[in-house]
Amino acid sequence: MFSIPDQVERWLNVFDNFFDGSPLFFLNPAWLLLMPLACLPWVIDRLRRRSAVPISSIDMMIPRDVRRRPSLLRHAGWLLRGLCMLLVVFALARPQVAHRDGARVSNGVDIMLAIDTSGSMRARDFEVRGQRPDRLEVIKAVIADFIDARIDDRIGMVVFGSEAYTQAPLTLDHEILQKFLERIQIGMAGDGTAIGDGLATAVKRLKEAPGKSHVVVLLTDGANNAGRIDPVAAAQAAKALGIRVHTIGVGSDGIVPVVQNGRVFHIKADIDEVTLKSIADTTGGVYRRAVDTDALVNVYREIDKLEKVRREQKDRRQGRDVFPTLILGAVFCLCLEALWRISRFRRLPA
Repeated sequence: MFSIPDQVERWLNVFDNFFDGSPLFFLNPAWLLLMPLACLPWVIDRLRRRSAVPISSIDMMIPRDVRRRPSLLRHAGWLLRGLCMLLVVFALARPQVAHRDGARVSNGVDIMLAIDTSGSMRARDFEVRGQRPDRLEVIKAVIADFIDARIDDRIGMVVFGSEAYTQAPLTLDHEILQKFLERIQIGMAGDGTAIGDGLATAVKRLKEAPGKSHVVVLLTDGANNAGRIDPVAAAQAAKALGIRVHTIGVGSDGIVPVVQNGRVFHIKADIDEVTLKSIADTTGGVYRRAVDTDALVNVYREIDKLEKVRREQKDRRQGRDVFPTLILGAVFCLCLEALWRISRFRRLPA
């Protein structure tokens, strides 16, 4: 390995943005120290001239058009040899045209999404492009966008109704996670609302996960009316483990339409905002109410901003080798020099 003096390293910066705005860097830049060797053909040429036998004049021996040839052509031989040596030196230095490959480095956040799938999610009080899908369909679309925005985070899902279970464990494979999200259906965990069990299940999953940043995003449209664990007790357990819980109350107030088996029913919204606020306050999270689609989107955007982590951007340079082109150029210069030797521009005496 060659040691690279600081002055050479600074000099190499001159070559930045040399090709098509892309930086040029060298894998073996120490070879550039041999660039002065490109002057060797000129030195040899001067020495040969001094060693020639002096005569008064050879004008009568040389055609007039040869005597008047341009000075550049008179020196073409050593210029081509010098250029050839310069190209070989550059080729040995392994130049590469680089492009920057940004590599994100972050600790990420472990996020468990606790999603209410109780029967009240059939309510159709949200409007999307003139249509009124049920609450769960709207929520799934918003959560899908939230997952796409958290590319560095491990995300998992818990669903809860009368019972609670893990729909998807923590994973960085968000493509698989989206497929699990699509499979969530109303009533798959029962028609009740076990908020405490849903939160406890999410907390248990995060307790088993390594890392320091753990978050639960709990969404429900009702009040705790099932399950074995009190929501406030589950919040206390989350606080003890350093897990932050953001809670979302979804749905409008008053009487809302519900479609089941082709028939329309009307039910009264029953969101326990006091408990949801208590859970959030206990764990250092936030509580938000989403009464329409836009509000729901904004809630998840807010949570996305709250849970941003510091990311360090590092550039990893990858490049395309240039030395084959330089070698071809050197061979081309040698061929030109050989043609020059046998052409009408040859030196006299040789």
